Amino acid sequence: MSDHALTIVSLSFIGLLKLVFCSNSIHYIHHYCSLEVNKTQNAAFQDNVDRLLSDLSSKSYGNRFYNSTSGDNDKKVYGLFLCRGDVSPGVCRDCIDDSTKNLKQNCTHNKDSIVWYEECMLRYSNHSIFATEEEMPWRYWCSVNKVSNTDQFNQSLSTLMNGLVDKAAFGNTTPPFFATGDDKKGGGGISIYCLMQCTPDINGSECQRCLKAAVGGYQETCEGRTWSMIFSPSCQEEGRTIHMWLLQRYCAWFCLAYWLIYVHDRNAKEMIM
Repeated sequence: MSDHALTIVSLSFIGLLKLVFCSNSIHYIHHYCSLEVNKTQNAAFQDNVDRLLSDLSSKSYGNRFYNSTSGDNDKKVYGLFLCRGDVSPGVCRDCIDDSTKNLKQNCTHNKDSIVWYEECMLRYSNHSIFATEEEMPWRYWCSVNKVSNTDQFNQSLSTLMNGLVDKAAFGNTTPPFFATGDDKKGGGGISIYCLMQCTPDINGSECQRCLKAAVGGYQETCEGRTWSMIFSPSCQEEGRTIHMWLLQRYCAWFCLAYWLIYVHDRNAKEMIM
């Protein structure tokens, strides 16, 4: 293969890696809408929902967590959003902007609605949801692939998860109620990465209870999978094998390393010739 052709193949490979793994785009998971309300009698309620969503979207510029209300009496709407603790302000803003559009499109005239992305969560309700720990509704998403040594993997991940539950709930972390960790000596030689987060308007004991329920949800639905995500209104859990996490979070460095290896190899070949 000529150097020119090899260059094209290498650049195409790098571009594919970036497209698949290195995108800064947001990742929609699921939305939930409660039973619909009467459209004609609740026009004022829907107007308040629209105003609330616009307010939440505008407050995503510079905030990872925010709550707000719109309207009064029985037409009052309560809403909040939470961005994952390790995303950039730009990703947070984009995620909340898309979340508001999602709920406007899919949950019009609903009393309770929530949407989850990998990077954020947004919800609203006709009753107060502030400083209230809620575990329902909850959703899970996990890989169809299982690790080879399931027993050792589950034991290592369980130990890691239990430690991070307490760290997120009581560890005085920054941002609050957000913790990550890894076990590079995971079961069966598989390194593991895990993330825990709660909304910062609940207390430590409530955060701990919510995250323990999420861990229980993982054990019920996603045990032994190469990655998993558990979402509820008040908390989330994410676990994955470390090679999947590294490929998704830092593959820009991998792409660069691949390119440098290629350039080095090409230069060496030119020197030999």
